[in-house]
Amino acid sequence: MNPVTVGVLSFLIVGGVTFLAGMALLRWWPAVQRERLLARAAGDGPASILRWTGEPGTAWERTAERIGRAVFGSPEAAPSRYRQRLIWAGYYEPRAVLLFIGAKVGLAIVGGAGYFLYSTLALRVVPSPRLLAISLILSVVGFFLPDFWLHNRTKVRRREIVHALPDVLDLLMVCVEAGMGFDAAVARVAEQHRSPLHQELHRMHLEVRAGRPRGEALRALGTRTGVDEVKAMVTAFVQTEKLGTPLGKTLRVHADSARVQRRHRAEERAHLAPLKMLFPTVFFLMPSFFLVTMAPSLLGLLRLLKALARH
Repeated sequence: MNPVTVGVLSFLIVGGVTFLAGMALLRWWPAVQRERLLARAAGDGPASILRWTGEPGTAWERTAERIGRAVFGSPEAAPSRYRQRLIWAGYYEPRAVLLFIGAKVGLAIVGGAGYFLYSTLALRVVPSPRLLAISLILSVVGFFLPDFWLHNRTKVRRREIVHALPDVLDLLMVCVEAGMGFDAAVARVAEQHRSPLHQELHRMHLEVRAGRPRGEALRALGTRTGVDEVKAMVTAFVQTEKLGTPLGKTLRVHADSARVQRRHRAEERAHLAPLKMLFPTVFFLMPSFFLVTMAPSLLGLLRLLKALARH
């Protein structure tokens, strides 16, 4: 292949990857999001989390939604396991499942067909079973790549919820013992928006204000988070409301338990840290140590063997 053509193609590939990486940073990394650089208007306020936006914002989202609708037709026809996993990750809109499935199918097509066309048209490679196998592998990787991203997203969100649970329970306990009702205490705590748990409490508070029964809203809170600690807290709140026991005492007990569990998790990670550092030390530092300590002796031994071979 002509070196000039190879250079041009390499430049286009590197430039395209750099452009896509920059767009991804502006889209998903909070530290450099484009909205942080724009001034907010005086009358603008946050939209209600109980409302869905009308249409996808970007061309990528519209394309993914079209692919998802071509596969399943409507959000209700999509598999329920995808909807539940997206809810655990914090995506509640009905069309999110279509976007997710469209992304899976689109990445599978781009990964497999893109490599096959690039190899046959640009690199002039004759189609062979090896080329088809690589294209199939890339297609499978592209199909399961959104699942890997969703799993990591759900894992991070659950960890943030569990980490924020003791502080939220402490604030609820202080508000309730100060004389506030449960709904008012939840509204006061949910105003902070520090973690996904605060957002879930805010959503639950809006659902109660919209007319949903409190017990049903609490159970929906536990289902949306998918965290066992939150489900236990919700069950305690529902039982307290039914039996009429003091809510402040229940909050105090659960806050102490959540705080102890968080300390145990921190101690467990601290004990596992030396074990996790062992493998990088063995694979990266030990070869350098052996090279520094044994290289002079090995060089001297080689010189001695060369001198003996000459004589």
